[in-house]
Amino acid sequence: MELAEAIKTFRAVRQFTDQALDDETVRAILNAGRRAQSAKNTQAWLFVAVRKRETLQALASCGPFAGHLAGAALGVALVAPTENTYDLGQATAYMQLCAWELGVGSCIASMYDQDKARTILSIPADQFFRIAISFGYPLPGEQRPPGLVPSGRKPLADVVRWEQF
Repeated sequence: MELAEAIKTFRAVRQFTDQALDDETVRAILNAGRRAQSAKNTQAWLFVAVRKRETLQALASCGPFAGHLAGAALGVALVAPTENTYDLGQATAYMQLCAWELGVGSCIASMYDQDKARTILSIPADQFFRIAISFGYPLPGEQRPPGLVPSGRKPLADVVRWEQF
């Protein structure tokens, strides 16, 4: 799949098959995150890769929109020494696009109960952890909740201003 096609067709997947991800696929996804750009090339992130069903189910209880982690083949917690959401977002996007190219779906999960999530993964209190990503093979015919924009993406003219606001 070409990158432009991956970007055009990418969608969040919240329901997964029971099929495990092989080690090569997991490493490709994690490596994509590692290769993401970061401010001053600090690469100030750490990824906690989770495959154990019990741990994924526990993480799924850490937020009202994190339930999809329970059915994932892989969960990845994004950890950084500071609230570096831009760099973590870059790593997230790279991992998700790599996964999509490999036929693997994904979805971002917010950890609203951060203390509980930290405890589950033994993440020190001095580390920033708010987001995890679920990965797995999409369930055939997965039903997606309707989006805020019924037609999908807004037209380019609605989101771009040229030269000034």
